[in-house]
Parts: sequence; C-alpha cells; structure tokens
Amino acid sequence: MEYKIRNKWITLGGSSYITDMADNHIYEVKGNIFTFTHKKRFYDKNGKLLFIIRNKFWRLFTRRAFIINPENKQIICRISKKFLSLRSKFTVDRYPEEIVLDGNILDFNFRVTKNGADVGHVARRVSLRDSFVLTIDDSEDQAFFCALVIAIDCILDRRNQEGSSVSFSSGD
Repeated sequence: MEYKIRNKWITLGGSSYITDMADNHIYEVKGNIFTFTHKKRFYDKNGKLLFIIRNKFWRLFTRRAFIINPENKQIICRISKKFLSLRSKFTVDRYPEEIVLDGNILDFNFRVTKNGADVGHVARRVSLRDSFVLTIDDSEDQAFFCALVIAIDCILDRRNQEGSSVSFSSGD
C-alpha cells in the first residue's frame, strides 16, 4: 500500500494529513503549537486517536522520538538516531520486532526492514511543504508505519531547529 504524507499548507503546530494514492484521507496528524517535544496526535479517518508521537525532551548523544498508546499512556516504541552518526539510520526499540529505517544522508529516502526483511520504503517528494511517500507491505500495520514516518520527521525537524548543518526537512 502507498500513502502520501503531507504537512498542511497553513499550520502552527506542524499538522499533517495522510492519504492513499487516490487522495482519500486516511489519517490526520495534529501538532501542538507550544511544545518542546514536537508532540503530535495521530487520528484515523473517523477521528479516533491512535497514537501520540513526541520527541524526547532531554537528550545527549542520541535523538529519540516515542510512539505512545493514548489509552494507557504506555510507550509502544522508541525511535533512535545517534547524534553524531554520518548515516541516516533509525532503529525502533521497545517493539516486539526489530525495525530499522536505513537511508541516505543527503535526503529523506529510507529502506524499511522488519526482522531483516524489506517491508517498505519512504521517499521525500520535492515540494514547498514536507511531503513523503510511504510504500509498505499490505500485511504490515499501516497506521503504525505511517506514525513512524511522522516520528522521524519530528526528530529531523528538531535537529533542523537546533541548527544542524545538514537539512533533511523544511520543518514545521
């Protein structure tokens, strides 16, 4: 299945929407205006809150984001990228299976693997606002993998706001 993930044209909190390739709205992401952690809420098309996504507040040498279950406030997984790493490799911890998004340092272009097998791909589209295409196997949890893309974008947005020399994303 393929999804288009795009920031809204006018948004103060970094809100996004996720559509299928026929532009049918599938998910919506609402960001908070004043937040140090880039906190976002991930909804299905019926308005049900599926995930809370946020960056780690304090960090030393690892950039992290969390996907949280909104019902019990438990962390579903932690997405990490080493601070001084020259590669764009994100690992997903605290999840039952090993998930890695490994990509190119010069753009937002990632191969998605689960337990060592390819299950998808994420690519950035060139546009005036953040726009990505996620291709993920039909057998995978579609909402979860869309949330992973949002979490990585949160990490990179924070990195860009902190003045990184390599830009991956235009920010919120």
